[in-house]
Amino acid sequence: MTRRARIARAAFAASLAAVLLLAGCAKPPADAETAEPVTTPAAEKPIAIRIGTLPTEDSLPLWVAEDMGYFATNGLTDVEIVTFQSAQERDAAFAAGAIDAYMGDIIAAANLEAGGTPNTIKTVMLGADQSQGRFGVVASPKSKVASLEELAGVPVGTSSATIQEYVLDGLMAEAGVAEADVKVEEVKKVPVRFELLMADQLEAAALPEPFLTLAEQGGAKLVGDDTKAAKNLSQTVLLFTDEYLGTPEGAAAAEGVLAAWDAAVQQINAEPQSYVDELVKYAQLPESLSETYQVNTYPLSSPPAEIDVNAVLDWMRAKSYLKGDVSYDDLVTGP
Repeated sequence: MTRRARIARAAFAASLAAVLLLAGCAKPPADAETAEPVTTPAAEKPIAIRIGTLPTEDSLPLWVAEDMGYFATNGLTDVEIVTFQSAQERDAAFAAGAIDAYMGDIIAAANLEAGGTPNTIKTVMLGADQSQGRFGVVASPKSKVASLEELAGVPVGTSSATIQEYVLDGLMAEAGVAEADVKVEEVKKVPVRFELLMADQLEAAALPEPFLTLAEQGGAKLVGDDTKAAKNLSQTVLLFTDEYLGTPEGAAAAEGVLAAWDAAVQQINAEPQSYVDELVKYAQLPESLSETYQVNTYPLSSPPAEIDVNAVLDWMRAKSYLKGDVSYDDLVTGP
């Protein structure tokens, strides 16, 4: 089936399901390719929702859900996906109530919780296991460094108190580098960090995708890759404010978002490489990578494992990054 035919078929299925929902039929046709729509009592009709994200591949299923009409299929008629250019802007909007949910990580969720913005992680978006979502450490093109062990005592460009520093620490620990020998050179903006690395002004840097692939193509040497780590080091998550989830309508909307997510995930995972154009459009994937970039498969909606959350919280406490008493139950159990 061609991409155009597949999209037309999926769009028809979404439209048909929406008509049936309005007619009072809760179940879609038996051969529908999308997840079964969520039906809610009239008193719990979903309300509008604003979801904040960054222009990264983690949110691909949200954009596909929007394009394919899966939000409407699941009872959500007013969904706005707001793209921020920085995590700081996104966090400020979430704390101010300008958005109801957002794509972030466990570190951000814990800091918001400790800072007086109670929130609940509803699902992992990318990183349910080591194979999903790649963070890595690369040495500059002219560097003689060939392993993580050789970075002991060498400043590595990253952003402190972020998932990137957490991954760096985890990879260095697995390589047997003592904690005292892990040195960080603060470069908060990933594009700037990438440029400094490629100009040999940084010996090494921790980078997410697609900058990791770009660096390798430019001659940088990959010395650490979290998809090959002994344990899962990075998860992107979708979290909601507890205030929003605290109403029946908000809770119903959150369930609708998760159902739409699952429908989009099933669609993407059936043919991941056919969604490269969407990554170019929404996630700022460079055109130069569009022919070779490997699109992720994504997990169906499920909260993060307790062991993964607690590992992050323990790391934050050890680094004195966590300014309050936050537990797994605070972040995952919900209001």
